[in-house]
Amino acid sequence: MMKYNIEERKERARMLRNDGYNCSQCVVLAFDDLTGIDSGLLARISSGFGSGYGGRGEVCGAVSGATMVSGLSYDLERPALYGKVKGVMSEFERMNGSCICRELKQPGRRPCIDLITDAVEILHRKFEADGR
Repeated sequence: MMKYNIEERKERARMLRNDGYNCSQCVVLAFDDLTGIDSGLLARISSGFGSGYGGRGEVCGAVSGATMVSGLSYDLERPALYGKVKGVMSEFERMNGSCICRELKQPGRRPCIDLITDAVEILHRKFEADGR
């Protein structure tokens, strides 16, 4: 069962961002109640995924974080887990037009904190729908 409601979880992600955590870390740490893994370890595991894999502009760190949380939270075989991840990615892409960091950071696009809270909201709603 989830410890935080959606607004509390999004606020946790915002606070983490204000504390200097990258996009991937913000999403992962916002779900530490579901993973059962020490927050310090989660922060280290997710640290290299910020700004699209080590700053390369590849897959958005918020999406990478949501993928990590999915893998840690669902006890599913690969095809079923991939289905969950694809669902999160598709919803994020529908909302933001891409899952690629360098595309999301183009002028006139939404700030990273909005992308972080989008990923948190999408994942939280998926978990709720699954009765978590």
